[in-house]
Amino acid sequence: MFLPVLTMPKRLKYFISSFLGSVGFYLYLGLPVESRYYGLMLLLAMIAFCFWFGLGIIFEGNVDTKIMSVLLPVLWTLGFGLFSALLPINWLNLLLLTIFFGGVLYTMFLAENVFLVAIGYKTVPLYRAAYTVSLILILLVSFFIFDSLFSFKLAFWGNMISTLILGLLIFTYQYWAVAIELPDDGKGKGKWPYILIPALLLTEFAGILSFWPVGIFKGSVYLVAVIYIISGLLQAEIRDRLFRGVVLTYSYIGVAVALAIILVTNWG
Repeated sequence: MFLPVLTMPKRLKYFISSFLGSVGFYLYLGLPVESRYYGLMLLLAMIAFCFWFGLGIIFEGNVDTKIMSVLLPVLWTLGFGLFSALLPINWLNLLLLTIFFGGVLYTMFLAENVFLVAIGYKTVPLYRAAYTVSLILILLVSFFIFDSLFSFKLAFWGNMISTLILGLLIFTYQYWAVAIELPDDGKGKGKWPYILIPALLLTEFAGILSFWPVGIFKGSVYLVAVIYIISGLLQAEIRDRLFRGVVLTYSYIGVAVALAIILVTNWG
């Protein structure tokens, strides 16, 4: 009974898993408002199992690999699920949101597959492309989560705690995605400074923006820009390529973001 599943082509498994995840997302948005949080929790579990099945590691691989391979899809489901629940839902919006959700899931399958191959072989031609795609997806995921978070209008400490948790998850995934290319999987680096320090920096920025007169959209964009800058410096340092030119490039971006925050802010 399981033989056809085991011998199924990878891309077909990715498509089926993405389709099932999209169906789950469609049903989630169709729930009454008061039931959506429970539906979202079930959807998160469903997405994790869909990825374990699609990637062929549901009965294989160590716990660390299983967690890392579903971390980004689960965060995507959480962020886009919360964001979509804030939108007015009609049949057209529901269809477009579901298609977009499924398309991103399929893209994540392709990137995660390359990462899993890179764990064993290190030198994988598509690794850099997969890493770039994963970074773009991290920024997209972060935007939707921050947008939803600021929509709840929490106190500053609520924003900071939520951002700290998100930062720890994001930079843990970032470290894993970069370190798997290294000969020792980054074991000689000591991963916690690369996770804790960036997460704390992001949390401090979230705390500052909680008191700054910025809107939900602009606040989310600013924090995404901070993640981009930190991620760029982080991956360069892990790969021992943190050259002067790299530091200057991201410093210029940081100055541009800071100026944008100051100049675009409405102080009235």
